[in-house]
Amino acid sequence: MEVHKLANSNVSVLEPKSKKTSMQPGRSKYERKIHKHRLVAIGIVFAIVLLGLGSQIVKANMTYSSTQQSITVNKKKLSKQKAAQSDLKIEINQLQDTNYLKKYVREKYMYSKPGELVYNLPDSVNEIQK
Repeated sequence: MEVHKLANSNVSVLEPKSKKTSMQPGRSKYERKIHKHRLVAIGIVFAIVLLGLGSQIVKANMTYSSTQQSITVNKKKLSKQKAAQSDLKIEINQLQDTNYLKKYVREKYMYSKPGELVYNLPDSVNEIQK
């Protein structure tokens, strides 16, 4: 602020400092250039951060989906194994019975009792026609 005294008066007037018009266009151009560079730099940093976080989200999503797929596959395998285990437990209990064991050995390994004749017949009509 500049103080100016009015002519033939004891009163002084406060006026703002006047800016030189010749420097203002050059200075504002420089300031605009600086602000533009700063905005570009901030934009680039923002884009890099956004790409980094976006890639992390995509990787996490891919990992999650592959984990979910492997969980479903392993659950199916587990259910098959449990079914096979229950079948084997039933078979173990049946093999404890001697009558079942004798019948199983005759059918599986083609054993026969002394004096018994064994005939092999086809299982279906299609095998007869061949």
